[in-house]
Amino acid sequence: MSAEIQRLFWGWKAPVLDQAVELLCRDWDSARALDLSSTLLLVPNGEAGRRLREALAVVTNETGTAAIVPHLWLPEQALLPQTRRFEAATPVQCQMAWQRALERVPLDSLTALFPKPPTSAGWGWQAETARMLAELKMLLGTGGLTFADTAEHPAAQREAARWQDLAKIERVYFAELAQAKVADAQMLKRRHAHEPALPEGIKRIVVLASPDLPPLLDDWIAGCAKRGLQVDIAIQAPQSMAHTFDACGRPLPECWGEDAGCSLPFQDEQIHVARDPATQAALTLDLMRELVPTGRTALGVCDAEVGSLLLEKLTLEEARSFEPGGIPVQREGLWHVLDCFRLLLSSGAWRAFAALLRIDEFRQAVIPGNESTAALLREADDFASEHLPVTLAHALELPLTDCPALLPAIENTLALLESLRRLTPAQAARTLILKLLGEQEFNPDAPGDRERTELATEWLRITEELEQEAQRFGLQPKAEDMFSLSLECLAQSRLAEPRGDIDLVLQGWLELLWEKAPNLIVTGLNEEHVPGIFISHPFLPDSLRKALGLPCQNTRFARDAFILAALAQQRLGKRGRLRLLCGQWSEDGDALRPSRLLFLCDNAVLPQRVAHLFPKEEDQSSVAEPPRTLAWKLQPDWSAKPLDTISPSRLREYLSCPFRYYLGCTKNMSAIETGKRELDAAEFGNLIHHAFHRLSLDPGMRDSTHPAHIADCLEAAARDRVRKIHGQRPAPLITLQLESILQRLRKAAEIEARNRQEGWQCLDAELLIGDKEDAMPFLIAEARLRGRIDRVERHVDGTLRIVDFKSSDKPRTPQEAHVKVITARTKLSEADEWKCFDLPDGRRGMWLDLQLPLYAAALKLRGQEVSSVAYFALPKSIQDTAILPWEGFDAALIEAAHQCAAEAVQRIRSGQFWPPAERSPNASFDEILLHDPLHSVQPPLA
Repeated sequence: MSAEIQRLFWGWKAPVLDQAVELLCRDWDSARALDLSSTLLLVPNGEAGRRLREALAVVTNETGTAAIVPHLWLPEQALLPQTRRFEAATPVQCQMAWQRALERVPLDSLTALFPKPPTSAGWGWQAETARMLAELKMLLGTGGLTFADTAEHPAAQREAARWQDLAKIERVYFAELAQAKVADAQMLKRRHAHEPALPEGIKRIVVLASPDLPPLLDDWIAGCAKRGLQVDIAIQAPQSMAHTFDACGRPLPECWGEDAGCSLPFQDEQIHVARDPATQAALTLDLMRELVPTGRTALGVCDAEVGSLLLEKLTLEEARSFEPGGIPVQREGLWHVLDCFRLLLSSGAWRAFAALLRIDEFRQAVIPGNESTAALLREADDFASEHLPVTLAHALELPLTDCPALLPAIENTLALLESLRRLTPAQAARTLILKLLGEQEFNPDAPGDRERTELATEWLRITEELEQEAQRFGLQPKAEDMFSLSLECLAQSRLAEPRGDIDLVLQGWLELLWEKAPNLIVTGLNEEHVPGIFISHPFLPDSLRKALGLPCQNTRFARDAFILAALAQQRLGKRGRLRLLCGQWSEDGDALRPSRLLFLCDNAVLPQRVAHLFPKEEDQSSVAEPPRTLAWKLQPDWSAKPLDTISPSRLREYLSCPFRYYLGCTKNMSAIETGKRELDAAEFGNLIHHAFHRLSLDPGMRDSTHPAHIADCLEAAARDRVRKIHGQRPAPLITLQLESILQRLRKAAEIEARNRQEGWQCLDAELLIGDKEDAMPFLIAEARLRGRIDRVERHVDGTLRIVDFKSSDKPRTPQEAHVKVITARTKLSEADEWKCFDLPDGRRGMWLDLQLPLYAAALKLRGQEVSSVAYFALPKSIQDTAILPWEGFDAALIEAAHQCAAEAVQRIRSGQFWPPAERSPNASFDEILLHDPLHSVQPPLA
């Protein structure tokens, strides 16, 4: 180590901030200002710098003086000083230069890099490859390496040809930047590392508790020392551990690594295992309530999911919190509007249009004179549900005559998109922002308004830069490509959050070393976050990073082991309290692993630590918090509408769950599927019904027994129906579903032909009963039975049969679908007793559906005695296609079904819609009922 470089070891006991202040105030004449003009201070992050300035101000203010700290730098500033930053290419310029280089270098000269050339080397491929190359350049740049340097490094010789190809692209990239009169930032850092650019008058460099310095800073520190400057490197550790740190204060992997055998000073009771992010956030607040009365308490957040939930909970507690790193742009609503526009501009996707249509600013932009938002959205939802458009252009090919509000919205949106494509990127961005926000008034100090205007301003700046740099580098992207690139650049930004008066700072892991609070809670201490998992770059695996002297998994683990040791040592005994939290599952249900740092303990206690970190289900005391909690219960009015008609499907709904019947049939509630992309079960079945109906109406096919002819007729009918509803170019998923339908119909044609050969003929198809013109309606407790019978067949012997088409994936017999046989294992509630009846074999049955028996009763009233009923099953497995009769169907079943239906009608009329069923085939209401109607709804008064 150079004589001018000195390592200072502070020990564990005092906080880093106090130690730093004491070092800088040493030999200070308190009667004068603390003048650090000749000292350059290097701190690890911006939050550490802010705290240091604040602490120095507090100390000097006590003597009525001040602190003069003009040179407080981050490592990035040391390698690329503010005074030289104008020389460096911006990220946008680098992106454009890489893309231009990829255009200029022939792909056939890069056979080692691209053994198989890309099928399409257009803008999309260029942009993605450029991002990958820029990331690779940055990773190598932390060690001052180029692609050409790496190609010559002994550790990279196995892939030397690939690195040489990368070096070819790199040379053109450098040339493009030079022509634009800028330089690559990593190359500038390498130059300044060897030739430090320091402010005038600097005599001393002090590196303060920075365990994560980039490798290139070693050269910068050595360069400062060669100039005769005194360099002090302060390390938060005792002198006895000097051998465990390198010359610049980084923890050595061989001393702090996973195999180094170090033991960190915390106990099992300091570690809390929480099931999921919600539980972790709730536990964090409980720990804060416990620790705050004992002293100042700080919070570290390593898991973004936990941090998001903590922010919500702290807001509900009226606690003012602050995130030093800023707010991700993805939290601002305008970001999602722009992202939808990106999809709309690139593909015209209907789903993006449907999402935007629900935003008031968009509706005002495309249909400013619209009188009824509800009518417009209803039209859009109904149109999408029926026709399933893929794009806006596809929507115009479909029937829109019944959509007077939707049609102009589509046309105006297409016109807006076309006008944006004709403008330059910057003009298009300004036009779009004015369209969306031009009529609004904003208060720059109001939360929400501030973030929205900041995001809009930053996006406009990015689009202007992209436009300028694309012209400078001779690139001519399409409007949609430039729009996508602008959002990718915007996604890297963070919105500034005014600090103001706050109660709590949500600090990241690397900021905690400078936290002096005696009590500290660290959440999200999982392997996925601390030390984290390096995602290997395709060209730079972890083993190569290590060989090149770059940050790797080993160095990261050593860094984090040291930080956790420092946090624990500072709060040993009476000096404070440390609480560590780790989760078991993410919000998406992915399993999480405890951080390996938590296993750094003595071998004797390791089995107990493992058992503590992997508790059995019964050992966990915490209960997972539901994703939503009830602020209030639904309070229905329980009123019943007059019931003049009833259908078998509504009776089936009431039998399944009277409360869901109330919501759907009495209150006409239904879920809106805005993201629907394929036919639902009913629409799938309707296509099959339509095909057989067309077959029955075709005079030339009525008596045909030829399977191929019947199949041709059914297929043609299904195809015609799909074209009529979904256009000439239906959605891909509908095309796949149509193929499944055609496959089923071809097999069904064989069954139909055999059925006819056995003497059955179609007497009626899609027979409507119970409408106002029905002279002989079948009454159920004075309510007309209304329905549509799929098919009535007559055999050559004169007997009649009702056939119902079923297209569910798995076939069920009519008796299985209509009646549940009650056994000793059946859990039968008192509320279900009225649905039960005696079966002919002496067992008890419970009605699940009444359709076929009621249809048989209705036809009997017309003088048509039905002797049998059946399902024509067209399941997913076509080998199971068959006509399935109801064995044992008789008049007693018809009478029992009639009695059950009459009881159901009377109950509906009297408003008996409670209790709900725990489970129901109709799951559309489960979300609003939180999957628990018994506790989310106020029951009717007894």
